[in-house]
Amino acid sequence: MFAWQEKYRWIFSELGAADKVGVNDAGIGIFKRQPYKGLAKEILQNVTDAKDDNLPDNVPVKAKFELIYVDRDDIPNYKRLDEVIHKCHEYYHDGDDGAKLKVICDASEKYLSQNDKVPVLKISDYHTYGLCGVHEEKGSNWTGLVRERSATNKSNGSSGAFGVGKFAPFNFSSLRTVLYSTKSRDGETAFQGKAILTTFSEYDESAKKNVTKQNIGLFADSDSDNYDAVFSVNDIAPVFRRDEVGTDIFVLGFEKEDDWVAQSAISVIEYFFYSIYRGKLEVEIVEGDNKVEINRGNLGERILYYENYCNTHMGDDTTFSFTAPSYWTMLKNENCKHIVGKKFEYNGHSMGEYELYLLVGDDCLDRKVLEMRQAGMRIREDTNFRIQTNFTAIFIATGANAVSDEPKDNISSFLRKCENQAHDDWAADEYKEEKEKARGIINKIHSLVLEAVKNEMPDMSDKSIDAFGLSEFLRNEDEDEDDEKKEEKAFSDFKPLDFELQTVKIGKRRKQADISMKKNGGAKKRKPKKSNPSSVPPKPKKPDNHRGTGLNKVSEVYISNIKTPYDTECGEYQVSFVSDEAVDNLMIAAKISSDDNNLAKAEISKATRNGKTLTIKNGMVELGAVNEGDKIILRMKIAERVRKTLEVRGYAKR
Repeated sequence: MFAWQEKYRWIFSELGAADKVGVNDAGIGIFKRQPYKGLAKEILQNVTDAKDDNLPDNVPVKAKFELIYVDRDDIPNYKRLDEVIHKCHEYYHDGDDGAKLKVICDASEKYLSQNDKVPVLKISDYHTYGLCGVHEEKGSNWTGLVRERSATNKSNGSSGAFGVGKFAPFNFSSLRTVLYSTKSRDGETAFQGKAILTTFSEYDESAKKNVTKQNIGLFADSDSDNYDAVFSVNDIAPVFRRDEVGTDIFVLGFEKEDDWVAQSAISVIEYFFYSIYRGKLEVEIVEGDNKVEINRGNLGERILYYENYCNTHMGDDTTFSFTAPSYWTMLKNENCKHIVGKKFEYNGHSMGEYELYLLVGDDCLDRKVLEMRQAGMRIREDTNFRIQTNFTAIFIATGANAVSDEPKDNISSFLRKCENQAHDDWAADEYKEEKEKARGIINKIHSLVLEAVKNEMPDMSDKSIDAFGLSEFLRNEDEDEDDEKKEEKAFSDFKPLDFELQTVKIGKRRKQADISMKKNGGAKKRKPKKSNPSSVPPKPKKPDNHRGTGLNKVSEVYISNIKTPYDTECGEYQVSFVSDEAVDNLMIAAKISSDDNNLAKAEISKATRNGKTLTIKNGMVELGAVNEGDKIILRMKIAERVRKTLEVRGYAKR
């Protein structure tokens, strides 16, 4: 049992002209919906920001989440804390606030009045420089965490941007109370507690009247003018002392869920797997004999384990998506390209460098890029790509070799200004002073990734086309031509809608084709109907008067295994596909896909097959009769003289 000196106590200042505050604290509420994700993100970004720069680059920072049990008598001034919690419930006794305070009051009764042990979540960091500036009034790391509200006191290269992350641990305290203990590399030590409760009223003996008190209390030195922390190590209970450089956070009244270790590990991996992969971070989660270590050496094993865990235990949770496994698979693929040291330029001004990991082709199931800043924490996932080719990428705005850390010079610092409070998106509206520039830079990241993907797509003058499956369409004299047993991997298969082709006569100009989809909610995939000899043939329609007002029924034809590599030497596309239907007159049309989800008609200027020129009519290439399963290869030129991403579809009159 440790005896705290009487001068150290919980202090709740008089309300004065300040607002009365209920139980719903906005800062705590931000993280309530996904508390484990919020805790991991806010704690670990602070840890990675605080690495001791005197240590070598290959030494990672470490974080430890551990459930411990603390003697109630070691909790500082616990009787006063219990008293205030009950008074808060007396003040806000009715309604929603009353119900929520009853839960806090019951926890106080359980842990501060009855039980001898208090469950505490201890969060520790190592290889950091601790919280500096413990004697400062404001503007330091210590005051930013413990004594200031809505202040970050961080540099441009750091992760936090709003000063709300400090509230994440309070979601896990049934007593709404957190303790902080630090030892800085300058040799300073400090211990202080903070309780975020509600406004309450109590009788003041000296004033001889009831006094209304503020909702936030500090465990502090009551003899100091600024309600300072406890600075002497000997005045701190041993369980809360920090013996080595770094910081401990103690979450009082931690009521664990059965899967808290798994939930914490999944959140750590989802948002920081890249930092762990680069050897910048290690994390340990401990409850008794159950210890989960996550580091560079076992990251792959942990990802696989928790991927299976999510599939088994969280398969029905539509609000959660564990994306780390797909990016890990990409990083470990031997064909993954690492583009490093590329300059990020905007309007001719360099903003430092970026890195890009990229895998293109059939090994990828989606079209997506994970985006982050220099700190290495996942920020957003961009899946808004319209191209046919699948790819997986990781974009890191490092800002390396920028002329300064100022946002105008550094892409990482600039994107920090664009982050929302949840640190899961970049938006131009977040950086109101540079809104248009922010929109342009966010869009440019999208364009950079898209361009990198296009550069990895096969060129007919490049021997690498075989990696994209095009060799399946080419004759190989060393192989049996009748061998059809190879699995054909398609870049994209299309589900067709019926449409109508209407020819319209306009003066003396030639007839134009107008293709319009039927608005029937989309066509379900169906096989072409086989003719029934016993069916009664339809009555013949009246002959067309050939004045351009006739309506010809046209359907889209199923085609698959569509490939469109570009030959830069002659400016032609080699279009190859398999016809999944037998038709009398197959026609091919192409559209240009852009990164803004729009499709523009491709103006086909020339098409050949086996060296013979094909007819182009109404913007479509006529191929004639084809059988089901025929593999078709043709060469095609379009009016655009630079490489574009094509979407190819087949049509036929029925």
